[in-house]
Amino acid sequence: CGALLVADHARHARWPHSLAMLILARRAAVSACLLAAAHWRPPLPALARPDKDGIFSDCSGSCVSSQDDRPAVWDNPWVAEQALPSAMERLRRVIELKLQGKVVEQDERYLRAEFASRGPLGDAVDDAEFFFTPDDVLVQFRAARRGDAPDFGANRKRLQRGRIA
Repeated sequence: CGALLVADHARHARWPHSLAMLILARRAAVSACLLAAAHWRPPLPALARPDKDGIFSDCSGSCVSSQDDRPAVWDNPWVAEQALPSAMERLRRVIELKLQGKVVEQDERYLRAEFASRGPLGDAVDDAEFFFTPDDVLVQFRAARRGDAPDFGANRKRLQRGRIA
């Protein structure tokens, strides 16, 4: 979309109909670019599952995590007061029913979900990861907006609504 038609007014002054066609073509090109931009979605994130010790990568951009110790992005881990299978099922229900998310990956101790939202800046997708710490009641998490766009606190608010402590 970077190559838009540019009118050379002096060259087309003798042929007003060709100038009108050039203006219409430029408007069509701009409209096509705007339409393509409106339907653009950020690429899937390169989320790294937690390592074997359950450690998520640090936050970058708009993110909240129970493991990143920087005050701007840190939040308390959740506490699972049930056995692992029951707690995992409860988390899944909270994500799908209370938070209107979609679980896209799950295994014994790990769950990843997507949350789609529509705001004044267009559509956005947030990813959240949860890890149930072995031999502990803590549920570690990391949530971030795709493409490192600002989320204006949406992930932190969502996690507070879904807290299972």
